[in-house]
Amino acid sequence: MLNTTLTAQKSDKKTKNMKELNPSIEYASLMETYRSRKFTRNDIKSFVYKVFAMYERATCKNVHVGVEKFKDFIDEKIYVDFPDYQIRSWNEYVKWHSWIHSILESDDHDIKSIKVDFLTNGKYQVVFDVRWRGLFKNGSYLDNTIRQRWTMREEENKEFPIIERYIAKVNDPLVEKN
Repeated sequence: MLNTTLTAQKSDKKTKNMKELNPSIEYASLMETYRSRKFTRNDIKSFVYKVFAMYERATCKNVHVGVEKFKDFIDEKIYVDFPDYQIRSWNEYVKWHSWIHSILESDDHDIKSIKVDFLTNGKYQVVFDVRWRGLFKNGSYLDNTIRQRWTMREEENKEFPIIERYIAKVNDPLVEKN
């Protein structure tokens, strides 16, 4: 009991030494948004990392993740534009997943600076750059930075957001970033 009291007193002293501020309107608005939404910014960011970890595991032989694991968060009518491939449904996503992993030996995704926006009607938009490196079974290797923009929605009975729209473009260093 004495240790708990001493720890609480130390914590109070640390808090007292901190400069007290009034919350900004931006902070108050964000907290109101969090209370009315299913996911926070960090929930969305974590989700992005989860998806890319699953993509990487799809090419791993030790812990393979199959396309069926993506079903819970890919919209039935998903709209995807990759630099050289378009997808307009879950069935097309399954075909793409099978095709890309039939030609990849391995791949890696290094995500940079995720920006999350709360949209109306329980939707979210996330924009980020990902350095994608892929070794193909034919021996070729690619190393590209790709700008991605996802639109997602929340559903009451779903643990993760549902990806509705997924746009990926190879970054051009001469083009100003949004």
